Amino acid sequence: MNISPQEENMIQALREVALPPLFVLIRIRNDILHDTVHIEEGRRNEMVNTLEKYIAPLWEDYHHEKNSQAKEGLSSPE
Repeated sequence: MNISPQEENMIQALREVALPPLFVLIRIRNDILHDTVHIEEGRRNEMVNTLEKYIAPLWEDYHHEKNSQAKEGLSSPE
């Protein structure tokens, strides 16, 4: 896969701010989904579908962890 200098700069910036991977993937997916000027529709859909394959398991893990923490909070006596 070829990465443009602009994409490389964006990746570097995201690494430097140390955002959670799930947040970054969702943000990139949304930016690509709404970019109707620079990315042709077929390529845009392909990229969004690929990102969603990476996002889905992270999203499930996030909610599983969040629900586990909520259950622990409810069951711990105070």
